[in-house]
This record gives sequence, structure tokens and C-alpha cells, in this order.
Amino acid sequence: MRKIFFIFGTVLLISLIALIVAIEFFSRQPRRFTGKLEDVFPESVAGWTRKPLPFATSKAQLAEVQGTLNYSQATQFLYTKGKTEILVYVAYWEPGKASVVDAGTHNPDSCWVNSGCIRFSRDYSVSAMVGKRELLSYEYGEYIMPRGGKQNVIFWHLVNGQPNRYQEQEVGWREGVAGRIERLPLMLKDFRTYGLNQKSEQMFIRISSFAPMQSLLNNPDNAELFYALDRLGIFKDQAWK
Repeated sequence: MRKIFFIFGTVLLISLIALIVAIEFFSRQPRRFTGKLEDVFPESVAGWTRKPLPFATSKAQLAEVQGTLNYSQATQFLYTKGKTEILVYVAYWEPGKASVVDAGTHNPDSCWVNSGCIRFSRDYSVSAMVGKRELLSYEYGEYIMPRGGKQNVIFWHLVNGQPNRYQEQEVGWREGVAGRIERLPLMLKDFRTYGLNQKSEQMFIRISSFAPMQSLLNNPDNAELFYALDRLGIFKDQAWK
């Protein structure tokens, strides 16, 4: 009996090692997004002013952010027109950089909630138009900030250019081993969806504002700003560049 268990355990271990090797070295695809994120953000859009917002106030804090998110590139800009402010944040992971589940858990439902925000409402896989152009289906949420005010958020987690789904995710994922155990069902879902290619090319785009998001999307005066972001791949008719 011990010999049978030993053989079974050895086969299981070898299979696990082979799976890890296959994921790390044989499942990667060439990157399609070859530009710099800073170049994607338009410097001037009629009526809007652009302001870069740093992620941290020191090199140590910035290194901590990069170490946590493990991104290849990330940036954010605040666009202002009159009293309307729209914050656009983007992080990019080149192929082989991060698994889908690791990149996908850095979203408002986890990062913001764990930082003290309260999720007020949430919709999944939302369809919408900006003018005559159809957006890729996005995730929508409203979050009460710790210092007051409500942020209206839409975001996309694109895996090889297509939206990752979030219905199975919970609020406030924990870090460390406990969080990884909680996310095991997500990992199984990702294996069913993406197969061995768990470290695909990925982009996370978050657009947030104190203004109601649907009114921003429906207002034709804002269309040019959203159109100018189409190189991020948020429209169905425009893939990554």
C-alpha cells in the first residue's frame, strides 16, 4: 500500500512540475501591445486638460506598488473640463509577466475595499455605446470613499484583448496564502478558459469619476475623450496597438 501511495505521489508531483514548466515556457504568445502607455493618453482633447498623477510620493513607495502589482507598465492621468474630472488608470502586463488571477484581483472590489472603501453597487459585463461606437463589455461599480464622496467606476481587465469576467469574484480578497486559497475556484475557471496560457498579455483599464458614469458616456461632448483612448482596446472596432 505504501508503495502504491509513493508511486501515485511521485506521478502527481512530476505531473505538477510538468504543468508548471509548460505554463512558464511553452504557453506564451507574442505581445501585441508594443507601445508606451504614456503615448496612448492624448495630450490635448478639445475642452479637456490633462494632468499626470503619480502612484507614490517617493521611490520606495513606487517600488512597493510595482512589487505588489508586478506590472510591465502603468500610468494614470486626470482629465478635467469645468467641474468634471475623469481619472484614467492603466496597467499592462506583457506575456509571461503575471497570471490572470494575480493581475485580475487588483481591482476596486479588492484593492479599494481593502483600503476602506464601501462598495455601494455593482454590475457585470455591461454593454454601452459612446456615440456610434460600441464599447467592449465592462465592469461597473460605485464605491463610497473613506473621506466621503462616491466614485463611479468602469473597468476592463483584458486578457489577450478580451474582457475577463468577474461574476465569480468576491469583495475584499485577502493577500498571502489565505487569499490564494480563497482564489482557487478562480484559478480553476481560468484553466478552463485560457488553458495553459495563464500568463497571457493583459491590460487593466479603470475610468473613474465623481460624476455619474452613464451620463458621461452618453454626453456627446465627452465622446472625443473616450475615442482618444481607443488604442487601449476598449472599443469593439479597435484592437490594441
